[in-house]
Amino acid sequence: MFNSLEELRVLKNYNISCRARRAPRIIEVNWHPPILGWVKNNTDGAWQRASGRAGYGGIFRDFCGSFLGAFASNLDIPSSVEAEVMAVIQAIELAWVREWKHIWLEVDSTLVLHYLRDPHLVPWRLRVAWSNCLHHISHMHFRSSHIFREGNQVADALANIGLTLTGMSWWDDPPPSIVDHCR
Repeated sequence: MFNSLEELRVLKNYNISCRARRAPRIIEVNWHPPILGWVKNNTDGAWQRASGRAGYGGIFRDFCGSFLGAFASNLDIPSSVEAEVMAVIQAIELAWVREWKHIWLEVDSTLVLHYLRDPHLVPWRLRVAWSNCLHHISHMHFRSSHIFREGNQVADALANIGLTLTGMSWWDDPPPSIVDHCR
């Protein structure tokens, strides 16, 4: 159907109801730096059904958007949800040991944001680690927010790197595969 007026008349003549399609909503998605003194952390998890591999990653940036560090890791748990949760757990742990106490966590998973409000919903095998994460958060100036995946491409690239790793990696400089995403 081409949605022409002639087609509409034909449908109406046969008493066929039709609903016009709603125009798509276009949302501009941009990454924004945190305010002065804060560190913004974007995380993401990845899972490949075919291989059963999971990974996660994240990036830390300052108020100028400058790279402070990044991490990625594989995961032995075949679940995209648990990969997303592990990315946050690892990010908070890394921020904690670096004494970054003003953290803005930005994720593309609304489920993870829900877990921050309702921790008893976290998958059971991650509950102890999640409780430790929340303990660290309680001693930080912390905020969290959602970003659409189009604005979370660096973290997504790091999560996909995590799929290929054995163990965790930390970078003080952007790894070559994400340099173009960091601009």
